Amino acid sequence: MINLERITTEYVEVEDRIRLAGESEDNQTIVLWLTQRLLTQIISHLLGLIEKQSPTPGEKGAPTSSLLQGFAQQAAEAELAPEQPVRAVSSSISWLIPEVDITLSPEGTLVLLFKRDLGAVAGQDDEGMATLTVVSKQLRQWLGILHAQWRRADWPLAIWPTWMDESPAPGSSNPLH
Repeated sequence: MINLERITTEYVEVEDRIRLAGESEDNQTIVLWLTQRLLTQIISHLLGLIEKQSPTPGEKGAPTSSLLQGFAQQAAEAELAPEQPVRAVSSSISWLIPEVDITLSPEGTLVLLFKRDLGAVAGQDDEGMATLTVVSKQLRQWLGILHAQWRRADWPLAIWPTWMDESPAPGSSNPLH
């Protein structure tokens, strides 16, 4: 199994997919391709987790809740520091990802397990899997990056909550990490 330390997220128009170029703890580079269909499921699940974790007054979906979510999103995105992008090279492993398992620890750490083969089970055949571990702020930052790349792809925005639209989108069409 490959444990990703950092990633660069980019929409690739010719593929009409999102490319995650990831760097592992041993400086190996891997490219994970995510389709809009799979990302829709992942994003919906991650947004649900954020909304459950965030302490918000009033009823779910209330204007105050949306406002607080927007502020939290803006704060997380403001703390996103520029880094060198992960560069995929011709020798990089490249997988089309059909399935992602998402696990949330009691401490709030989120683990995404990207599976190259449908039905792959952790511990049995770790060859076709990669993991990415993020904390709450990093999750918000990555969702902000995904949102910007989603807009760049001109995909339907219906899955995104209004509080994501209220946060300032990065002004660049360059890959974000």
